[in-house]
Amino acid sequence: VNTKSKLVTTLVVAVILVAVFGFYFLKQKLIADKVAAYTPPPIAVTTLKAQQSQWRTRIAAIGQVTADAGVDVTPQLGGQVRSIHFRSGDTVQAGDLLVQLDDQLEQDELKRDQAKAKLSKLDVDRYTKLVQERSASQATLDRAVVTYESDQAAAHATQTKIDYLAIKAPFSGSLGIRKVNVGDYVQPGTPLVNLQDISRLYVDFSVPEARLPLLKPGLAVDVRSEANPKNRYRAEIIAVSAQVDPNSRNVDVRAQLSPEDDGLSPGMYVDVSVVTEQVRDVVVLPGVAVSYSLYGDTVYVVGKAAADEGSSQEYAVDPRSVEIWAREGAKVALSSGVKAGDEVITSNQHQLKKDALITINNDTALDPNSVSGQ
Repeated sequence: VNTKSKLVTTLVVAVILVAVFGFYFLKQKLIADKVAAYTPPPIAVTTLKAQQSQWRTRIAAIGQVTADAGVDVTPQLGGQVRSIHFRSGDTVQAGDLLVQLDDQLEQDELKRDQAKAKLSKLDVDRYTKLVQERSASQATLDRAVVTYESDQAAAHATQTKIDYLAIKAPFSGSLGIRKVNVGDYVQPGTPLVNLQDISRLYVDFSVPEARLPLLKPGLAVDVRSEANPKNRYRAEIIAVSAQVDPNSRNVDVRAQLSPEDDGLSPGMYVDVSVVTEQVRDVVVLPGVAVSYSLYGDTVYVVGKAAADEGSSQEYAVDPRSVEIWAREGAKVALSSGVKAGDEVITSNQHQLKKDALITINNDTALDPNSVSGQ
């Protein structure tokens, strides 16, 4: 009886297991069949015709804004600050007194030197008269003249020291932040305040020597700054270095910013794009038409018609690897991958796959004029 009960139990368990696993595998097969038979709905996209255009070759670089003149105002002689005659941010003219160092000892020394020079002048006049009367030798007069000239030089040297202790603006411009206080003792070369002549601003940058044949004075330069990303500044090349740096193999270039441009300050780093005279035929697209990845840039082109169901025409997708030659604002110029006239997809590229189907809805498509040439 026990053996028969065990056998029956085993059979029942086996039947249950077969039923459970059979149902599981049947369910999986049904799901796989459904998935295999499923066709995803077409993806709605916007499109735009690729256009042929002529773009000038551009040379991109990183530049730095520099003033027409800029300097840290420093003393030539050491001394204690007696008075300060400016405030931070002031605009000053060339020769304006900025800082006065204590010059009392020099003033006293000047009085002494002037007194000695005055006495030496009297000796010269006296010996000149005596020589004319033949009462003194010419040698005596010569020594008096040399003494007088030496005393004059001493007085002039002392006056120069006094002038050095009165620190003045070397040129007109705008002052920075004051770095000294009354009573401070400053050594020669200690920065007191920065002075910048911002009446004219320049952008200095370097480009590879291979680009040198494309550069010349007069070329237009587009300048952009992260501090004012919406502003576009204009400059013009005024000088190209006559020597290539032997270490970096770069050549230095200076461009002058337009006087009406505002918002840039000396020392700022900017993005520079030189517009050369070299012209090239390219295919122009909006930047949003390009899908960027670590493996390369891709543009999706509308392929062959796949089906016609009522009013909705479906198309296949043709992904193309492209090479971006240049950028200008929201536009890109391609040197390969897409031909003029190709209909490229400008939205929902992240949903597209190789075998995806699309429908075109250009009710809100990009304005074709927005991707015209430069």
